[in-house]
Amino acid sequence: MPIEAPLGPQHGQIVVGRGALAGLMVALAMAASTIVLSEPAVADVLMAGVIFAVPLLGAARFGMLTTANLAAWLVIVALGIGGTWLSATFDTAIKHQLVTLFLALGSVVLAGYIAKDPLPRFNLVMWAYTLACLVATLAALLGYFRLLPEAYDLFTSYGRARGTFKDPNVFGAALVPAITFAAWIMLRETACRALFAAGLALLLALGLLISFSRGAWVSAIVALVLMAWVLFVRSRRRSDFKRFGLVALIGTAGVLIAFGAAMQIDEVRKLLEERASLDQSYDQGPEGRFGGQDKARNLILENPLGIGTHTFREVYHHEEPHNVYLSMFLNAGWIGGLAYVLSVAATLFAGLKLSFRSSALQGPLLVSTAAFAAMAFEGAIIDSDHWRHFFIVMACVWGLVDATAPRPRSGRRRRATD
Repeated sequence: MPIEAPLGPQHGQIVVGRGALAGLMVALAMAASTIVLSEPAVADVLMAGVIFAVPLLGAARFGMLTTANLAAWLVIVALGIGGTWLSATFDTAIKHQLVTLFLALGSVVLAGYIAKDPLPRFNLVMWAYTLACLVATLAALLGYFRLLPEAYDLFTSYGRARGTFKDPNVFGAALVPAITFAAWIMLRETACRALFAAGLALLLALGLLISFSRGAWVSAIVALVLMAWVLFVRSRRRSDFKRFGLVALIGTAGVLIAFGAAMQIDEVRKLLEERASLDQSYDQGPEGRFGGQDKARNLILENPLGIGTHTFREVYHHEEPHNVYLSMFLNAGWIGGLAYVLSVAATLFAGLKLSFRSSALQGPLLVSTAAFAAMAFEGAIIDSDHWRHFFIVMACVWGLVDATAPRPRSGRRRRATD
């Protein structure tokens, strides 16, 4: 049912459909999702509008997977809030848990939005998100290569590009879903669109390279390899294998050329050699990353209820454990940590299972699941619990899976509302 708003002359009207209004709000929130130089970010304000408006506009349908995961995340947050009474810093701990709740609710609403009309709405979300990643990458390139000298300090940290993010590792990881989406277009769309996607992917890959994030590099490889493997197993036509081989050849050549050009810059070469080493000083020893993770595991075994959000960095170690799974167990205890693991596992299982089925949603499911699998993998080496792109991609998997489930029958015909 359209919303009629007489915004022009007395006899003129602009008719705005509920679905169109919801789509505009979602697109704006996605397009701003990578601009997080400060918090709360503009994207958070826009996403708050989405959370409240999309259900009210009747533009969402909540299926079984989304509902089950909502229950899991409510348990995680409830136990995390309960654990804040154990925290060394209550104010920051309760704020952390409330942000987690906000991101989880945003994921649920976004999933419901996609589930109601999956293919066009997935494309809307991913194109808007890819545009956001492009903006972040252009900012990174402008700053890192000093194309705008005054932008260097704004868009880099410690000699690493961070674009419109606060951290290079988050910037690099955020590009992975967009690169995966571009790779899918290269493999399945028309030649013209594939060529455009190839240029887009190359630009994003350059941004990924100068983030110097080892985790993001591996995450991109995981996503692309998983997607390629499923496509290889499911493909039957000779044309599919030809396209696959051509894209692999062009993509590899493009990456090698970009890598070779970057290596001609002394600053880039030195930092690449440093970051490529697995023996970093800040990783080793009892006060390094791995030593901190050993402390976290011992604390988890000794404290079934957890130790409270941020207590680990305030009391036991100088930083968080760089492992989102350990962090969840520390923050929300054994039950909350297990709920997080089950949510991630259920999302991966459902998405991957349906990615093997031939359907109109196979491509979107494969893109979303591959990107989510990469982030779930990277969570073992970094604290990703407040990554906006993690919740966006997770929502895509939930919504697409729910869209494949048959709708319950009704005794009467329902009128369309969009």
